[in-house]
Amino acid sequence: MKKFVFSIGIIQILIFTTIFFREENLSLLSYINNSFMYGGVLLFLGLWVFVVRTGVFDIFTISMRKAFRLKTTLENDEMRPPSEALGFSSSLLLVTGTVTLLLMVICLVIYGF
Repeated sequence: MKKFVFSIGIIQILIFTTIFFREENLSLLSYINNSFMYGGVLLFLGLWVFVVRTGVFDIFTISMRKAFRLKTTLENDEMRPPSEALGFSSSLLLVTGTVTLLLMVICLVIYGF
């Protein structure tokens, strides 16, 4: 729980830092635009890590290794599949991206009124 709150806080600091470095006015619209970018990237990366960790690409990489086998020093057993190559979970990225986008939607509803 601490990691999630800490990562959400870091992203919010990053959003406000980006607003100030881009020399935009601190407004609700600039917050919405920047939080959409950060939240979208985090959610995309989280979903990508989730898909790779489920093992979807393992069969593809094994078949490509067999199809394009050249003289290599590594055997197929020695090469790790992509699902084992990623050593971290996607939950932190998914939760942080989702919360950032939810905050963006709340601000968007407020901006609409």
